[in-house]
Order: sequence, then C-alpha cells, then structure tokens
Amino acid sequence: MSYSPLALTLVPLVPIALVQPAQASAYQTIPQDQATSSWLDLVLGPGRSTALDFNLVQERIVFVNLADPSRTVFTSNAPIDSGNATTLFLTPIQPLAFPGATTNVVTTLQVQTLDPQGQLRLYSFNVRHQNRAAPYAAVRITPVSPSRPPTQTAIPTAQTLAQGLAIAIERGIVTPQDPLVATLEALIHQELSGSDLRAAAQAQGVPWDVLVALATLTPVP
Repeated sequence: MSYSPLALTLVPLVPIALVQPAQASAYQTIPQDQATSSWLDLVLGPGRSTALDFNLVQERIVFVNLADPSRTVFTSNAPIDSGNATTLFLTPIQPLAFPGATTNVVTTLQVQTLDPQGQLRLYSFNVRHQNRAAPYAAVRITPVSPSRPPTQTAIPTAQTLAQGLAIAIERGIVTPQDPLVATLEALIHQELSGSDLRAAAQAQGVPWDVLVALATLTPVP
C-alpha cells in the first residue's frame, strides 16, 4: 500500500544544496562569552593590519598589554586614556631588540574593556605571525544571542493522531477515501486498546515519521 500523498506532504523531502566554493570573510565574529572564556587567535600577515573590534558589544578599551612588542605594534581609533577607544589595529614589524626583554613567536595580547553598565571584561589573545596574508581583516566581538527554547515534538498518541487526522482531512491533505485513513484509524484504536503504537505502525508499514508529523498538526488559531 502506498502512503506517498500524506507522507510527502507531512514529511517533505530535504533538497540537496549545491556546494559552493568556500570564500574567506573579511571579518571573523566571536561571541562575547566565548571571547572572555578562552584564548583566541589574532593572525597577522606581513604589511597588513588586523583589527580587533568591540563596537558591536558597545565596550570601550581601557587597558592593553602586549607581552612582546618586538614584532608587533598596535594603535587604536582613539587614545586609550580617553576611554573612547573601541578598536585596536595590530601590525607586524621587523623584529626589534629590547635590552633585557624576552621574545616569543606567539605572544600574548590582553585587552580590558568597560561596558555601558560599568562592568570590566578581560580578553586574552594569542598573536600569531605568518608569511602570507591573514585569513581575515578584523576580529569582531559580538553580543551573545539569546538562547532559543528547545523545539518540542508532538508525541503520537491516540488523541494527537485523531486530531491530526481530522485536520489533515479538513485541509485536503488526505481524503476520507484514502486507504491510509482506515489504517490510521485502526492504529488509533489499537493504541486505545493498549497496543504498542510504534510496533503496530511498523506492522502496518506506516513510517513513524508520518505519525509524528500527523501528531504535530494543530488547528489554525
């Protein structure tokens, strides 16, 4: 017995997307909670600057510590002491020798910011140099997106299936004469009599996904 009309309507096929060539973005975005809880990489390429932008989280830069300044310099879009700086620009330079200073191929950049509520945050980065262009022009710190409530899936029961079947007939998804309707009604009665619905559906050849989709149908408000 074929159940394709209802199955194709309730459980649509997932289209196969054509794979597009990967393209490098000019910006790398990092959520604020990730940026404050883990070490992040800032990649620098010769003759180019990489920006570190806090505009999206509306934070001002109040302190910057670059552990090894012998290979990297930084500027900001406003003096740090002014409390108006929101973006740092890091640029690689030819190695310099500072008496008594130590150097490291991967150095540490620490940035302390102040948010509009007066809360201080500390961000820590690994500054890495490479002999080719950096994969991005800037790193942007972004606000944390509000968490979404988990999607609830209706559980197929005699009640939800009866309601879904009535809605499917009303909407013309399936006609009362469709052989599947009689099969679904039989499954509803089996569930009411205490039979295992999944096993009964399998015995009748009805895909479980169809029952889940049917149980999900709700009246239009």
